[in-house]
Amino acid sequence: MLKEKIKGAWLGAALGDGFGYPTEFMKVAEIQSTYGFNGLIEPLGYPIKVTDDTQMGIAVGKALMRAWKNNIITPTDLETSLRSEFIKWYHDPQNNRAPGMTCLGSCEKLETGIKWEAATNLNSKGCGANMRVFPVALLKFKHPSITDADIAKWAQFQAAITHAHPTALAASDLTAITLVRILEGLEPEQLLDNLVKYAESQKTIYHQEFLRDIWQRPGVENPQAFIQRGWEECIALLQRIQKVLPTADKGEDPCDYTGEGWIAEEAFATALLCFLYYPDKSVSILRRAVNTKGDSDSLACIAGGFAGAYNGIESFPKEWINRLEYQEELHEFINFII
Repeated sequence: MLKEKIKGAWLGAALGDGFGYPTEFMKVAEIQSTYGFNGLIEPLGYPIKVTDDTQMGIAVGKALMRAWKNNIITPTDLETSLRSEFIKWYHDPQNNRAPGMTCLGSCEKLETGIKWEAATNLNSKGCGANMRVFPVALLKFKHPSITDADIAKWAQFQAAITHAHPTALAASDLTAITLVRILEGLEPEQLLDNLVKYAESQKTIYHQEFLRDIWQRPGVENPQAFIQRGWEECIALLQRIQKVLPTADKGEDPCDYTGEGWIAEEAFATALLCFLYYPDKSVSILRRAVNTKGDSDSLACIAGGFAGAYNGIESFPKEWINRLEYQEELHEFINFII
């Protein structure tokens, strides 16, 4: 069963990304005028084309496979492999799906060979930091020696190499741990309390061996103060979900409650809200995330991963899954994990 849920998480994220691609940058009224009152209700295209979210997720997956040696991943190996895979993505002719400017700018600098600390965007917390993090979460199930602390280090570093705002790091970590918790069997009604406790426990933990001295900024006293800022922004949104979920109108745009998703913590929170609306209905989760005024492909990507992790690959129409672009690359990483 776990294997089917791992497949569901990875392929569900790609499916959500492709499903939400046509409605990115559209307001709800535009979506309804284009696709009807109920909005876009199924993915378009043969194949279903994905965006940079899935392309970069595949790049992270390839980097993890390259860096995985003797059941460990070192900072040097992860940096080397991420740099290589991100540069390949940067030059890929298929990298024409409205990629984020932060990712493009950082990858351009990485190619020059400068230190990643100089190549990253120190002040960006765009959702490019966490829309690609699911391969890190799935690595938890590769080997029993892998801990939550390992996932946190790798999740934060894959974000930091392009997006080094503390909230980008925390949101990437939190997105990955949420997927881990769902795959470990935590029920949706227990999820928010668990995540708040996790976030609180991480507020002063700075992963120096991976993040090095990226914390050093004017006005920042120490690494703990740096990373705490990111966790506090994420905790605020988790608490926001706790407050609005019992009475939220599921017919209203979830972006009105937790943000449009262009930044990392909002992408996580709004995707999580969509999942918690209909936890046992994967298609409904995707439709809710797709038909928003926000960053619909990233919202549906993250929400689709959560949905697949909870309900399994069979919860999505098989015909949709079979139409997905990048079949070989997606299944390569699944085979590496399971």
